[in-house]
Amino acid sequence: MPATPPAPASQDTREIEWQLAASDLAPVRAWLAANPAVGGLRIEPLPGVRLRDTYLDTPHWRVLRAGYALRLRHEDSRAEATLKSLRSARTDLADRQEITEALADGQITPELAPGAVGRWLRGVLDRQPLVSLFTACTQRERFAVYGAPPRALIGEIALDETQLLGPAQAAREHLLRVEVELRDGHPQALALLVEALQRHCRLTPARENKFAAGLRAAALAPPLG
Repeated sequence: MPATPPAPASQDTREIEWQLAASDLAPVRAWLAANPAVGGLRIEPLPGVRLRDTYLDTPHWRVLRAGYALRLRHEDSRAEATLKSLRSARTDLADRQEITEALADGQITPELAPGAVGRWLRGVLDRQPLVSLFTACTQRERFAVYGAPPRALIGEIALDETQLLGPAQAAREHLLRVEVELRDGHPQALALLVEALQRHCRLTPARENKFAAGLRAAALAPPLG
């Protein structure tokens, strides 16, 4: 049985997004540049970011057995720990609980964090140590999606080029992904945009998320039940 979810916090949200697999990001980049308006939506470029995500669990898979994946993210000088539910509430897109806690400068032990993520981990780990499963290094291009006036941010498009690294930090796999995340409103507001991206850029729904791809690339076989 999954453990009780973390107590509600200011960053306890639902992540709702489409995850699309790509063989080449150049056509997607060109199509977005040529189509700044799609179905009443405005698409505008945002600054890109570099992400380094390390996924963690105990040797006995305490976090996964409780129904979550634990991600430690470094972006520039910032660090945060995120618990992501492994079960989606929908089958047509990813709709999962996501709880994020910012970590203090230099802190790399999320189980010691004072907020919702740290408290939940201390209750689940039972003093077992966290170990690195794999690392995902991502160069992310970002595009904001605005709705009709008044100008409101309703979504974000991410073009991700990701290297999956095993525990020894050796490159294991290269992923190209396009993610369309809902920021506000109903998923239907972005459905036509997602359909257009798939049709014009030859994108297909990803068969697995980055967590599953990383486990596979690192040759890790977590328990099934």
